[in-house]
Amino acid sequence: MQMVLEERELWEVTSGEVKLEHCQTAADQALFRKKSRKALAIVCLAMEDSQLPLVRSAKDAHDAWSRLKGHFEKKSLANKLFLRRRFFTTMMDEGDGVLEHINKIKTLAEQLDAVGAPVSEDDLVITLLGSLSESYQFLITALESRADSLTNKVAASTEPRTAKVKRS
Repeated sequence: MQMVLEERELWEVTSGEVKLEHCQTAADQALFRKKSRKALAIVCLAMEDSQLPLVRSAKDAHDAWSRLKGHFEKKSLANKLFLRRRFFTTMMDEGDGVLEHINKIKTLAEQLDAVGAPVSEDDLVITLLGSLSESYQFLITALESRADSLTNKVAASTEPRTAKVKRS
C-alpha cells in the first residue's frame, strides 16, 4: 500500500510527514486536503469490507493510516508470539514458486520487525530452508554443505536455478 501511495505522491500526507499546519497558503492547504481525500479513498478501496469499520470515522488519510497501523502492528507480546509462530511454522506448499515463498517469509520477517521483534539473518535463512517443500531437498542439502556463510542473499539467489535443481 505504501508503494501505491508513494507512486501517486500521496505517502507524505498519509504518513504524517506533511501536515496541514505546515501548509502556508490557502492553495497549499487545498492541495493537502485533496491529496488526503485521495489517499484515504485509495486506502479504503484496498481494504476488505470487514475492515472498513476501523477507519470509518477517520478524519483524514493520516488518521486512517494511524488507526490501521495501531490495529495491525500492535507491539503486544501476543501479537509478537502470533507472528513469530507463523514465521517459524510457515511451510511451502507443493506447486508454489520459490520466489513467492521467499517473499512470504520476508513479509513475515518485515511484520515482525514492525512490531519490535526483528528476525536475525540466521533465523531468516534457517526458516527459509526449513520451510521449502520436500521436492527441494537436494537444493537444501547443497546449500547446507557450502563452506562459506549461508545468507539470505545466497539462499534467494538460487531461485532462478531451482527449475534445474528441483526434483520432480
